[in-house]
Formats: sequence, structure tokens, C-alpha cells
Amino acid sequence: MTDLQELGQMAASVRITKRDSDADTGVVYDWVIDDSASGHVLLREDTEVIRPCTPSAVPVGNMMARRGAGSVENPDPATRKDFVVVVAALFEEWKRAGHPPETVTRTYW
Repeated sequence: MTDLQELGQMAASVRITKRDSDADTGVVYDWVIDDSASGHVLLREDTEVIRPCTPSAVPVGNMMARRGAGSVENPDPATRKDFVVVVAALFEEWKRAGHPPETVTRTYW
């Protein structure tokens, strides 16, 4: 057992891959966290908003995050943590690259 495991802390690895892009709907990304949680998010570049969605870009629920606002609106407690990890990785890479990324891989402690 590592020191982190003994302290009850684990690393989380997120992989995000661009699935599809449409001028009307936005960019759909597939995401996976530690091969145990997965889903899809829709990024609207024009409004700089990310929302959970279906693989075909249909928004799911009311949860959303706006780039630069620093908060998640209408959080669903069951999925909030995973959503925040995915959004943080996407926004961080977008800021670094200057445009929405094709893929993102991050490890969080």
C-alpha cells in the first residue's frame, strides 16, 4: 500500500476524447475516469458552456459549467464530482492550447 492509499487519498485519471463536432450543437466529448465512471459532455464554444449530454449531443439534466465563472450551476450530487473533474480538465486544456482540445489526459491526487 502506498502512502497516499494509507491516507485515504487516491489518484484519479481522466481521459477525454472529442467524439463529434457540429456548428449548431457544439462539440461532444466522451470521458472516462479510472475505467469506472464514464459519460459525455457537450461544449458550446459560442457560450463557453459545458453540459452533460447523450452521445448524440442531447443535454441531460440542468447541470452546467461556464468557462471563466468558476462554478457549477445546478449541481446534481450524484454526478457533480465526476462532472467537475471533466470540466476542469477541459477548461484547463482549452486555456493552455487556446482552443478546445481533441484529447485530454490528466491525473489528479
